[in-house]
Amino acid sequence: MATLVNGNNNMAYIKKIVWIVVIIAFYAITSNIAPPAGLSVEGWKAIIFMIVAIMTWVSEVVPVGIASCFLLFVPQLLGIQKTGAVLEKFAISTIFFIIASMLIAKAFINVGLGYRVSLYVTFLGNKSRNVLLSLMLVTALISSVLADIPTAIIVAGIAYTLLKESGCKPGESNFGRAVMVAIPIAAAIGGFATPAGSGLNVLSIDLLRSTTGIELTFLKWTAIGAPMAFVTIFAAWFIILKIFKPEIDEVKGLENLSLKRKEMGPLTKDEKKFGLIFICTLILWFTQPFTKLEIAFISLLAITVLALPGINLMDWKTAKDTISWDSILLVGSANAIAMILSTQGSAEWISNSLLTPFTSSGMMLLITIVTAFGMFIHLLVPVGNAVLSLCIPIVAIMAQNAGINPLYLILPLGYTASCVFLLPLDPIPLTTYGYGYWKLTDMSKTGFPIAIVWGIILVLLMMAAISFGII
Repeated sequence: MATLVNGNNNMAYIKKIVWIVVIIAFYAITSNIAPPAGLSVEGWKAIIFMIVAIMTWVSEVVPVGIASCFLLFVPQLLGIQKTGAVLEKFAISTIFFIIASMLIAKAFINVGLGYRVSLYVTFLGNKSRNVLLSLMLVTALISSVLADIPTAIIVAGIAYTLLKESGCKPGESNFGRAVMVAIPIAAAIGGFATPAGSGLNVLSIDLLRSTTGIELTFLKWTAIGAPMAFVTIFAAWFIILKIFKPEIDEVKGLENLSLKRKEMGPLTKDEKKFGLIFICTLILWFTQPFTKLEIAFISLLAITVLALPGINLMDWKTAKDTISWDSILLVGSANAIAMILSTQGSAEWISNSLLTPFTSSGMMLLITIVTAFGMFIHLLVPVGNAVLSLCIPIVAIMAQNAGINPLYLILPLGYTASCVFLLPLDPIPLTTYGYGYWKLTDMSKTGFPIAIVWGIILVLLMMAAISFGII
């Protein structure tokens, strides 16, 4: 056993050394190639450095948080851009929204509302196909306003109990496979329904504002995101059932959930306090067009109220232990490094070289191309923040040069950033992987047809929103 562990450690060590050599060699070789016509030396180096950053994050040759900090100071050393200019793009509002959303989700769990809501995951009866649908609907609904990962964890815990009582063995049960694949997919789908559902949504909105000056409200995002999520969740349910046909007709253990609901009794004082504060937060999010308050400010206001004396639903010890600092540093670093592409003219050059030929296409075809690109780029770059930070500035310039409203092309990129199940290396799909019910190929098997249907729905909704003046 010890030999096996040591062997694995040695392989991991060698793999990281190889990655480091490859990354350094890649930059050393490509940065000394003469830049293409129309691109400065700094602009060429900026493109190469962005690729290097993505390789560093994906390979995890050093912890993501440490790499994110270190990479911020390298551009000046390489003569690409001064550190001060890079750091100016680090502290974006997305960082503070992600912090707030993590803490809101933690308070939701701590007061007991998360568990209480999860006990209602089987409201459509005990038929296996209906249990699967109710699990997905509840997951998507919660993740539309709370972080995807804690939502998937909460629902998966309840689902696992039901699977055990129904005799669904890990690695053998088709129904177990369907359930544990469906929960993270539903969380990702629900995550794009509103800006509050994911930090990726707020990052898209921030990048839209910083690259084009266009302000997108909470309500306008939701006007497309919510109906798209609603339709897509039913399509995903149908596809999962077709691929993994349940071997059982009825699910056991639902009577235990009913008993547990009765045992919980009425809402506690803390649950009521959290519920009232969260309802007020929702109201402020949806009335953003009138209040002009930033999403991040509203979310931080909610956390501040939760921490006030007399409410005491959040404290600093809980907060600092809850925040995923590597995610925070990754978001800020990815944005800061990607924005170098704009300042050095790299984004405009890429846009002119790769995407300009498509600008003469019809609007529907153009949105389809951007949507497909936004989804399937995850096969190469499974880091949603990096995808958005790299692609949005490029697409914004392409749209402006073509005389197209950048919103029409940037929104599809924002909505497709949650397509994390084609190559399930993101933390969201991995929330249920440890239960042993599915393999990585199982997630991809369902992910591809769901992504295609999702893309079609998105294109149709975007065209409808443009036609009716919603955006």
